[in-house]
Formats: sequence, structure tokens, C-alpha cells
Amino acid sequence: MIQKDLCNYITSEFSDYLEPISLLSKSTEGKVLVKDERKLYNFDKITEKVYNNLKVPSSADALFATSKELLFTELKSGFKRKISEETIDYNKLTCPDDNTKICKDYAKLLIDKGKLETKELLDSLKFKAIESFVTLEKKLFAFCPGSVPENKHIKVIFCVVIDDYIDSMEDTLTELADKPSASNTLTNVRASLSRFVGLKTSDGQDYFYDEIKVLSPYEYTQYINRFTT
Repeated sequence: MIQKDLCNYITSEFSDYLEPISLLSKSTEGKVLVKDERKLYNFDKITEKVYNNLKVPSSADALFATSKELLFTELKSGFKRKISEETIDYNKLTCPDDNTKICKDYAKLLIDKGKLETKELLDSLKFKAIESFVTLEKKLFAFCPGSVPENKHIKVIFCVVIDDYIDSMEDTLTELADKPSASNTLTNVRASLSRFVGLKTSDGQDYFYDEIKVLSPYEYTQYINRFTT
């Protein structure tokens, strides 16, 4: 939690960087992850501005602040795959010189490629979580003039929206069973970011995030009602 009046500071300093979620979630290929016209702050652009042409770190896609909460959002496509250990159809992977035989080496190559790409996505999320908080602490805190009362703290949340997810009820049951499925992307992403929640400095001050959220596009549109309405 933090004790700076970031809501007023962000509103006054970065109003030009408000953009529709649909635009913020558009991939380089033009695919929109979250179709929603409500506006959040483009945190990539804010980061570029506050580092003022210096080496710019990685950053979450979006930021929004209220008097009680500060929300970072990373809108991440790339997790959804046509081929995985759970979905691969070996019958379609026949050897070029003999279509009666299954090419297991090719199948393994495709699966391993998918795992490597998923690991790269998870590593990217970790860097964005770390460096977004560093920007918050070193650049936004440093120039934010106002503080909130000592008995009032602002909750800091890092939210990831992904394009591959299982039904929320299935996700809950999987976690209750304490047996995460290899295909449960939500659980895997949460696990990779769990180290950034509830940390404290050597003098007992809260550090990093108070909460990590990993949501589907639909769940995200419902979740941000608390921030934008």
C-alpha cells in the first residue's frame, strides 16, 4: 500500500494519455483482446514521458487510479494455442514420406516450441510487474506532491488479462483441489507473479503489490466497473 495522492497527480499530469481499452488491448496484428470503450491511462506512454528519452523500462499497458486503489493492467495475447499437450491431434501429424506413421519427433517439436513461447510470455509479465512498480516508486512517487492521511493507504493491484483461460468455476475447483492442471493458464500466470504480493521492506513497510489479478477479457470488463463507474 502507498500513502501518496496519486489519483489527483495522475489526473492532472497525464490526462492526454487516456485511451479506450479496445485500443490499449490491440495487438501488433490488429487483434483486440478486450472490446470496451471506457478509458484508462496508457502507462507505456506515461513511462516514456517520465524517463524523458533515457533508457525506458518495460511497463504495463494501462493504469488507473481512484482515491483508494491503483490498478496496473497488462493486456496479454499469445497464451491461447491451437497445439498443446492437451489439444494436439497426433493423427494429423503423419510423416511426410509415410502417411501411415505418426511423426512423434515433429509433435514433440511443436509442443516444446509452445512451452518455450509460454515461458517467454511469463518472463515478460514478471519484468513488467517489477519495472512498472519501479517506475511508480522512482518516478511517480518522486514527483507526486500530495499525501493521503497516515491512517489511509492506497491499494496497489497488478492485473493481467489473457486470451487463454478456462471457465471460472473450473478454475476455482482446480485450485480447491490443490492440483493445478498443466493447461490451467490462469493458475500458471498467478503462480509466476505470486512472489510480488505482500512483500515488506527491512523496516516493515509494504512493498510491491497488495493483490495480483489474472482474468479473462469478460471478467476484466466486469472487474473494472469498480474503477470506471
